[in-house]
Amino acid sequence: MLIDSHCHINSEELRKDAQEILKRADENGVKKLIIVGCDLDDSLEAVELAHKFSLPPNSYFLTPTCYASIGIHPHEVKRYETIPEEFYKLVKDEKVVAVGEIGLDYHYDLSPREIQKKFFELQLNFAEEVNMPVILHIREAMDDAMKILHGHKNLKLLFHCYAGGLEFLDKVLEMGGLCAFGGALTWKGRASEELREVFRKIPAEKILLETDCPYMAPVPMRGKINEPAFIKFIYERAAQERNLSVEELEKIIEINFEKFFRR
Repeated sequence: MLIDSHCHINSEELRKDAQEILKRADENGVKKLIIVGCDLDDSLEAVELAHKFSLPPNSYFLTPTCYASIGIHPHEVKRYETIPEEFYKLVKDEKVVAVGEIGLDYHYDLSPREIQKKFFELQLNFAEEVNMPVILHIREAMDDAMKILHGHKNLKLLFHCYAGGLEFLDKVLEMGGLCAFGGALTWKGRASEELREVFRKIPAEKILLETDCPYMAPVPMRGKINEPAFIKFIYERAAQERNLSVEELEKIIEINFEKFFRR
């Protein structure tokens, strides 16, 4: 069983072909995935799609079991004053398994940093209030993120597309955080070599894999629109890096996924 812990089927690039994309995912061994929200509309659509593609076992169109997460991405927080009221209803939905993706992004700074930090705190408080794990988007902002997260030690944390390097890995693990790795694990270049070094050192019980589709397609699909079916290439490279069979890695990821997202 392959699991994609972070995908954007609700993106402009994928939503129009969602059924066929999920059918291909199923054909390539993907049996579970999480559709991630980045603002209110995006989160509503993530939940809607998770239900739409929860088809009965005898359905002609087989797709993976779909779940959803809801959150306001740091790029979008400048458009919000507080947590949308709709979120309090959505977290009661059986398909919603996490708050995210939320966090800080200092690479693009599409929202002012002070607003990012304020809304990050608000969303962490919300996750605590509704007792949900958190999917984090932290880019070039690990120092500030760790300072904020230290005030929320009871939360289950998943560092999506982990980019803290060895420098922050011990701190992340001390907080009980999991790290998700995607297409960059398969790329060439110094940054990916360093990422693979991190991946080899992280404890097995602290890893998940993801596509982050439609972005970050893995080798040999680099340059194409990413989709959940491509996670098989990430599993293959990840297994190679840890001297495991793909089947052994599948079992590890499945256990980690179920433990982290269990409601």
